[in-house]
Amino acid sequence: MNLSITRSMVAALGARGTKGLVLWAAGAWLALLVGALLHMGASRSVEEEARRRFENRAHAAQERLATSIRSCADVTQALVALFSSSTAPVTRLQFHRYVALLDLRTRHPAIDAVSFSQEVAEAQREAFVAAVRADRSLAPGGYPEFEIRPLGRRASYNVLTFIEPPEMLPEKFGLDLTAAGPVAESMARSRDSGGVSASGHPIQVALPTPHLALGMRAPVYLGGAVPTSVEGRRAAYAGAVGIAFSVQAIVERALSGQQGPALALSLFAAEQSAGGAARPGLALGPADRLLYGDANVRTAARDDALFTVVLPVDFSGALWKAHFSARKSDLYSPLDRWYPWLALAAGFGGTLLVYSLFLSLYWSRRGAIDQRTLLDTVLDNLDAFVYMKDRERRYRYVNARMAQALGLPAEQIVGRLDHDVMPAAQADAAWERERNVFDGTRRASQVGIELADGTALQLWEVKVPVRLEGDVSGVLCVATDVTELHQLKAQADAANQAKSDFLSNMSHEIRTPMNSIIGMTHLALKTTLDARQRDYLEKIGHSGQHLLGIINHILDFSKIEAGRLELELVDFRLDALMRNIETQLGEAAAAKGLSLEFDIAPELARPLRGDPLRLEQVLLNFTGNAIKFSERGSIGIRARALGAFGHETAVRFEVEDSGIGIAPEELDGLFRSFHQADPSTTRRFGGTGLGLAISKQLAEAMGGEVGVESTPGQGSIFWFTARLGRQEQARRRVEQALPNTPARLDGRSILLVEDNVFSQQVGRELLEEAGAAVVVAGNGAEALVQMYRQLFDCVLMDVQMPVMDGFEATRRIRADPRLQDTVVIAMTANAGVEDQARCMAVGMNDFLTKPVAPELLAVTIARAIRRGAAARTGAGLPEAAPSEPPAPPAPTAPSEAAPSDGPAGAPLLDIAVLAATFGDNPDKLRKYAFMFLDSAREGLAEIDIALAAGDLARAGAAAHRLKSSARAVGALAFGEVCAELEQQQARGALAQGRALGARLRSLFVRLERQVAAELGARATDRR
Repeated sequence: MNLSITRSMVAALGARGTKGLVLWAAGAWLALLVGALLHMGASRSVEEEARRRFENRAHAAQERLATSIRSCADVTQALVALFSSSTAPVTRLQFHRYVALLDLRTRHPAIDAVSFSQEVAEAQREAFVAAVRADRSLAPGGYPEFEIRPLGRRASYNVLTFIEPPEMLPEKFGLDLTAAGPVAESMARSRDSGGVSASGHPIQVALPTPHLALGMRAPVYLGGAVPTSVEGRRAAYAGAVGIAFSVQAIVERALSGQQGPALALSLFAAEQSAGGAARPGLALGPADRLLYGDANVRTAARDDALFTVVLPVDFSGALWKAHFSARKSDLYSPLDRWYPWLALAAGFGGTLLVYSLFLSLYWSRRGAIDQRTLLDTVLDNLDAFVYMKDRERRYRYVNARMAQALGLPAEQIVGRLDHDVMPAAQADAAWERERNVFDGTRRASQVGIELADGTALQLWEVKVPVRLEGDVSGVLCVATDVTELHQLKAQADAANQAKSDFLSNMSHEIRTPMNSIIGMTHLALKTTLDARQRDYLEKIGHSGQHLLGIINHILDFSKIEAGRLELELVDFRLDALMRNIETQLGEAAAAKGLSLEFDIAPELARPLRGDPLRLEQVLLNFTGNAIKFSERGSIGIRARALGAFGHETAVRFEVEDSGIGIAPEELDGLFRSFHQADPSTTRRFGGTGLGLAISKQLAEAMGGEVGVESTPGQGSIFWFTARLGRQEQARRRVEQALPNTPARLDGRSILLVEDNVFSQQVGRELLEEAGAAVVVAGNGAEALVQMYRQLFDCVLMDVQMPVMDGFEATRRIRADPRLQDTVVIAMTANAGVEDQARCMAVGMNDFLTKPVAPELLAVTIARAIRRGAAARTGAGLPEAAPSEPPAPPAPTAPSEAAPSDGPAGAPLLDIAVLAATFGDNPDKLRKYAFMFLDSAREGLAEIDIALAAGDLARAGAAAHRLKSSARAVGALAFGEVCAELEQQQARGALAQGRALGARLRSLFVRLERQVAAELGARATDRR
């Protein structure tokens, strides 16, 4: 089965591992996809930004190119202005000088030459040629070879007459521009429109280096102004001025302002239609004439590594197409090259991180669900009732068994209050058991419950606190059905009880004839007998005593087994106990020639507290065995102190003999019932084997243990330990608290406010012994009446009293100007710090805890009176804060544990406390002890009446009065139970109160016996 479980776990882990691998692969794929998308977006963004930079630079170059062309047009207009401003025809010299003023080489380096072409009619041809040849204004020899070219006769001519500088285009001098058809058409359109005409046909210029040049011309009209009509412009047309400029220079100048990677530019003149207009669109066509750059861009395939754009350029009405291109990589910044990869890495890593977080949360949630399912499965199949509640009594969890017991589905229970799903009385009873767990302590108890179907069960409940962030926020209860065990225990208890009853009845039936046998034998031995008869009777008597001892052992063993053995707690001295042993066994030891030697450690030579009867029983058994199994020498009985444990002393008792000894293999079973080391010893020495078993049980009941050390043939040491109280401790505390010199209250008037008659008498006598005049009041109201009648030096104020308590009485005293300076001292059985603070808060001067030693009472009163007088006279004495007097011989405050015979360590009667309160006078001790018994008997009757009527308040008040009296006389266990009963009113626990009342009755009966044993019977009392 273990192998199958292991295989299942491995398979589960493997399945989860495979699923986890798939999920991680999906996460990696998703992260890669997100990274790729981000990479694409970043790449697109980088490319768009680079395209924007490319287009900006292309548009800037376009603008510079257009500006250069406009500057050329401006030069043309300046030449037109020369002719328009002159009333006479402009001469060659004037034209030359004007051009020189324009400083074209510096201001317009792209312009190669400027010119003027004169319109000449056929009739004026000869005269025009002759005039040019004869013009010596610039050339001394004139131009004798000047001719209009090309040769031939035409209706009119437009002849290049002025060229500046003439060396740039010497071959063009005398050229008839209108001889070529396209140029003639362009110039005719310019003449008719009055605008600038641009040449679409480049010319070759040789200087300074061979290059292509284009020209533009503007018409010049006679009279300067441009006629308004076409006919007028044709009639006034005098010629045209023009310029020739280098295309390469003007392009290079447009591209010279670039920063960063250079743009590639190809410049084309758009194909013109028959009417001279450019064809629409910027797409490069095969008919577009290349002006600059690479002609292959028109036919090159699309290259994704390049940015390209075609921008229009206006060339005096003609369209140029500027084709710009640049490699994309050249326009990327260093960050642009890394940015897409950074986006990929960030997308991949970020997505993987977020995915891993969600995957971790998923597995955590899945694991929590699996754990909860597993836990629910385990708890639902657990043969126990399991539930959890919070501080509001609300169910937070129930298992299937608990839900079945409540008769509802679990989901209808969780979140509801306990009294909503079960009877209110049952819910309140369960909450009483659960609420104590919220102090952080684990609790366990057995309870009987009745299920919803009426089935009665006995449950063993274990309740543990549930802590969240350090605070106890709930209680978890696991209740196991122990009904069968309870029934078996009841049967076992019944069997034990039957056995005990049988032994008790049999012992009674046997003791009756045994008493007759032993008694008659004793009487017969007193008669005149012969030796044989006396021998017979002595053997009969010895056998009878032996049989009686066996019966006593069987009864003690039966009591121990039944758990009914009770230990007394009384004062005794070890030397007296040893004398009792010597008295009982000394004669038997002497008869065998043995001596008893007693040795008590010096530190144990003082009064102790314990059960001397049981100690004596164990020592008698050990010593009797030592005498039985020894033939010579001595028997040593020793007592040694092992150490102090709080208020107790561990004592080791030893009985050493020089008898037959015990074999080592027999030592382990020596203290078992009906066991003897050697069966032959029964025949030789007698015995049942019960004595050592009983001794072991008694020693363990007294907080100790037993043991043996033995060597065969040399003897044995039987020992046991017990914890005994230190009787003088209470007296020492009181004595240390008292001053060396007894205080006196001579001449002082004291008002004793006390409702307990016993306490009234005790207080009156103690104060009168100290020299004070005492007046007694039964409650606070009577005290105020007495204080209005006379002035008192001090008021001893009890706190809890009928009619008016001590707190209210003190408030009224402090509020009355006539009484407010009176010294008031609290005298109460409540010894807590909170009780003292409450007394001081209402204005009391000091605080005494009952029972109080007489000397301490006088000292406290005297001190308080001195302080009060100093305060009234303004003597400037420091007002010391009242403090708790030294701890009186009273037990600690009772706890809230389950009822018992009194808290651990609280004795039934502590004579030391009684002596500390009333002195060591035996008559006075008996007087007050029996006075307390009378007072307690009346108080118990009042408690019985109150509890029968369900009046916990009245019962608590009576218990409070008895508590202080009990502590005063040393009945500490009785006082502690009174204190527990007093607290039941706040809890409303009537059943608990009645149980405590029954315990008080039981303790009172034992207390009466103890007082009679310690102080003598009532008949000896002389009150």
